[in-house]
Amino acid sequence: MQDEEYNIHAASQAPNPDDEFLFALEQEALWQEEVVANPQIDEDYALALQMRTDIQLEEIAPATRDCVVCGETIPIPELPALMACIHPPQTCAECFSGWIASELESKGWRDIKCPEANCKETIQHIEVQLIAKPEVFQRYDQLSTREAINDDPDWKWCLRPRCPSGQIHPNGDAEPIITCNECGFRMCAKHNREWHVGETCQEYDYRVSGQKDRDQAAQEAASQAAVNQLSRKCPGKKCAYSIEKNDGCDHMTCSKCKYEFCWLCSADYNKIRRVGNKAHNAGCKYYA
Repeated sequence: MQDEEYNIHAASQAPNPDDEFLFALEQEALWQEEVVANPQIDEDYALALQMRTDIQLEEIAPATRDCVVCGETIPIPELPALMACIHPPQTCAECFSGWIASELESKGWRDIKCPEANCKETIQHIEVQLIAKPEVFQRYDQLSTREAINDDPDWKWCLRPRCPSGQIHPNGDAEPIITCNECGFRMCAKHNREWHVGETCQEYDYRVSGQKDRDQAAQEAASQAAVNQLSRKCPGKKCAYSIEKNDGCDHMTCSKCKYEFCWLCSADYNKIRRVGNKAHNAGCKYYA
């Protein structure tokens, strides 16, 4: 009976292998910090201590560990470990890969962290490549690469739908035409659109700003005013024949209906002959 009680007591006092393993890892980390802080430490002494630590880790490290996600027992060397994490790995490769895919979908490529509950370390690019499935890493790599090159102000993506290509195009103001190296699509670097064929950038700006339409309207109004100065409709009854005055006096005679009138005020010259210049309209310079 006493032997049984002793065995139970001894078992309850036995150290937890995981705790010892974690303690050894912490000691190794402290030792590494000491070596960095004191470069004068003898190399042979440092190597000996490192070898001792490695042996201790091998002796006390458990051979397998249960995945904290799915519960499957996995050999420890097969558990993915992150370079920045100080805790022992506890998530199997399958669950870790699924975690990365889920985080990429929900949070984007920048914020994928270690799946352990109390760890905030970010998973690095090379670690995603090693752990994630190929199609997940391809998506991750595309997103991270695209964001990195978007920071380059000279980088231009092809604007043709379904063309994934892009290229560096410096000095877009002096050379605004970009031709995609992949599909040949031509774009305007200044306006970030398909190249405006037949127009320079200045001409395009002039047109889309509405100033071109306003200038054309003003030009047409000025032309009409000039025409009105040189051409009038005959004021004779039921005539309206177009008459041009190039020079000479303001006493006009319609070549079609022979109606005589004042060019400035359209007064009937037959009436002017009868009553004099008071037949002109009051605003006419000939009115008296």
